[in-house]
Amino acid sequence: MNAAPQKIPALMAFLDWRQALAQMEERVRRFDAWVFLNASSVLLSEKTGELLAMDLQEMGMTADDVEFELERLSGKWNFDYKLFAESNGFLKFIVYRRDRLRAVLDESPYCVMVGQLNYSHPLSPESFLGEVKERWLEQGSVPHEIGVALGYPLEDVFGYMGLMPLACKGVCGWRVYGCMKESQRRSCAFNNARCQALAFLAGSAAA
Repeated sequence: MNAAPQKIPALMAFLDWRQALAQMEERVRRFDAWVFLNASSVLLSEKTGELLAMDLQEMGMTADDVEFELERLSGKWNFDYKLFAESNGFLKFIVYRRDRLRAVLDESPYCVMVGQLNYSHPLSPESFLGEVKERWLEQGSVPHEIGVALGYPLEDVFGYMGLMPLACKGVCGWRVYGCMKESQRRSCAFNNARCQALAFLAGSAAA
């Protein structure tokens, strides 16, 4: 039997926050819970980053409001963020862990990132996401290489983009071009984090 979500160390760090939810202003409470749930695979698991799209009208917020609140939470919850684009009432941004992104960028093949995708070298989390944002705004769509920052195995990202001569081996939430076992392990970990977050939030009223 799996341990209850409240017993998991990563969730213990959020107990005080959960207990304070009832005393928060409604808008702040909704925002915090939304970020906690939708970025749970980053906050509670090993995922490098999560690309999010927030409905500003539904949340009753502006892009500036969101940035202000993300800045507040990032210090408390130990994450980084980057705003990308606002369109059709949605603000697109990434919540990520800088150390994880730096590690995966260090592992990324030079011949792909620089030789084929024309990113500068050496890459840093800030320069990579800054270039992703510029390309997104220029092209009008998210560049596929953002997958590098979203916790997917590099072979899966570059195989999907046709930058590595790999055949698709199957699907586990995304197309797998590398090790199926590793991709399945990550997929299960990401999904489990969201389930834990849902259960944790469900206990907020009784906390």
